[in-house]
Amino acid sequence: MKRSPAILKNRRGCGLGFAAIAYIGVDYLRFISPAWHDRLQPALWTVLAIAAIIRVPYYKHWSSELRSAIPFIFTMLFLLFALLFEMLSVRSVTAVLGLDWTNLMRKLSWG
Repeated sequence: MKRSPAILKNRRGCGLGFAAIAYIGVDYLRFISPAWHDRLQPALWTVLAIAAIIRVPYYKHWSSELRSAIPFIFTMLFLLFALLFEMLSVRSVTAVLGLDWTNLMRKLSWG
């Protein structure tokens, strides 16, 4: 039986499906056999990390990844500064109002 050319062309990413199935299988072992799960999960993580490191030199889109890294880092810094500003604002409002206002409120009840 002869395979079609479209199937042969698209064989580059065949390891990803196997990795997903192996990961789900090892994760499912947590319920079936926790001892096997404890042994196989670090081994699977090691194999997946080595496979990812081996594929790094063959990645074709490094230039666009590095171009996108600078705006991403600036965005993360902006978010951290916004968090810092919010933290300082809440701290100053709490210091001005004091913590007594929380003691005057009724406790929330679920029923």
